[in-house]
Amino acid sequence: MLKVLAFDVFGTLYDVGTLVSAAEGTVPDPEGFVRTWRAKQLEYTHLLSMMERYESFWKVTERALRYTVRRFGITLSDEEIERLMGAWLRLRPHGDVPEGLTRLAERFELVALTNGDREMVDALLRNTGLRRSFADLLTAEEVGVYKPSPKIYALVERLGVSRSEVGLVSSNPWDVAGAGAAGLTPIYVNRYGLPQEELGVVAQIEVRDLRELAERI
Repeated sequence: MLKVLAFDVFGTLYDVGTLVSAAEGTVPDPEGFVRTWRAKQLEYTHLLSMMERYESFWKVTERALRYTVRRFGITLSDEEIERLMGAWLRLRPHGDVPEGLTRLAERFELVALTNGDREMVDALLRNTGLRRSFADLLTAEEVGVYKPSPKIYALVERLGVSRSEVGLVSSNPWDVAGAGAAGLTPIYVNRYGLPQEELGVVAQIEVRDLRELAERI
């Protein structure tokens, strides 16, 4: 029986596509720019973990941004870089998230389990009025490695429950696989119509959004 729901933040609760609006008028092909930026951000977290190095998620995000700027062959001022980075603190929640979290919080303890830095995620949640839904923030910086390392999923043990009593809620298929491999109950919010990974781990619950999740569990 689930007692705790641990939520991925970026992509699952918040629409990273919000960054496109911030990039408009600053870069060519804002959608392609943001897509490359996000992909490189995730790639860097995986590469750093494999190299047994750690840098803050904020720094990783900035490095990925500067790479993307060079990839697109453009030049941005320090002020423009700062403005684009700041957009991560003002991402828009998916439309189902406020209601879904409110309903789920009536029956479960909610925490965030994220690659984001605690300060970064705390600011984002507060800026969008969602911080009150979460009892705690479990972050990669506490263990110095990024998801899908089992070390970050193991942080749920401090909540006083077994791993199987924690549902990891994510819209990232690789995150779902990582959580299941680490012994958590994987819950896939399939926002983007992507299949689950072929890694021998299958989500126990698959839903389209948090409203459906609140009806299912």
